[in-house]
Amino acid sequence: MIPSGHDGALAQLVERLICIQEVSGSIPLGSTKNCLFVSVLSVYDALMNICAMTMVYQDYWALAQWVRHYSKQLGIKNLYVVVHGPDAKVNEIADGANIWTIPRDNLERFDKRRNRMLNQFQSGLLEFYDWVIRTDADELICVDPNVHGTLPDLLEKQTDDAVFAIGLNLYEGLEDDELTDSASVFDKRRSAIITGNYSKAWAVSIDTPLMRHGVRVAQDGELKYSHAFPEGVFLVHLKFAHMPALVDANETRKSLARSELPGMPGLGWRKAESHARRFFETASSMKLTEWNAAVEQARMEILTDMKFSENDGVLRSPGIPYICRTELPDWFKDN
Repeated sequence: MIPSGHDGALAQLVERLICIQEVSGSIPLGSTKNCLFVSVLSVYDALMNICAMTMVYQDYWALAQWVRHYSKQLGIKNLYVVVHGPDAKVNEIADGANIWTIPRDNLERFDKRRNRMLNQFQSGLLEFYDWVIRTDADELICVDPNVHGTLPDLLEKQTDDAVFAIGLNLYEGLEDDELTDSASVFDKRRSAIITGNYSKAWAVSIDTPLMRHGVRVAQDGELKYSHAFPEGVFLVHLKFAHMPALVDANETRKSLARSELPGMPGLGWRKAESHARRFFETASSMKLTEWNAAVEQARMEILTDMKFSENDGVLRSPGIPYICRTELPDWFKDN
């Protein structure tokens, strides 16, 4: 249960968020040019060819975490970063990865065009790779080493065409230490909300699009592609894990959503600060559930309620925002 006095703690946390918003312009992110994660080699010589791809606009802290995480698993040469507009700092953070810069001069129907482009890029990479991992820059796929060994181990064992993971919203608690720019997020963060919203499809071995957090498994009314939802695999969403980064990202989201161009993201971006405050309020009101029990409950709720669209053949997890509040086990630090 939440200890008594958590309302005061929540007030302090919200106050911290507001203070960071007020001074965010004066908070330097710091250079990451010489950080070890940029040059780190993969610890696993995969028998299969596996790559990871993402798209980014600024969001430098999250991108640094993404590059650190996947370069350790796959090697920096197998990472692909689509940059939305020229950005020297992104080039610096992702030095050694494959960087593709696209124009940012037309944002009409941004979401639909972005997704179509990423699916086409994904399709092209599958001409050269056995598996393509595709996540947002603030999403890290973590596997329980006691179940699967490593991320490449997991994919090498898969016989299905697409893979899902249980979603976790990792967040900064009131008592958590500040994160340095070069530190792994798992060194300082353990608090998480298990969520259906981010229990996404994240990897494919065949040319089928990832859409609306799911994957197309049927075409013309016929099932064409298979999927797996293996135990011990988690998609860790970092949006709420680092307050300064959250403030910066919220400003970008609000600016885009309020541009009044057609096809922009919805309410969650237009009212990004309210959305973040509601997340922390809800998280603080939930009881703490032990990790194994929380994961078991989440798998039951998600896997028994998967959503399939007959219109476009997309399978996705149910949009349950808050399933359990829990704490990450220590093995996440080794991912």
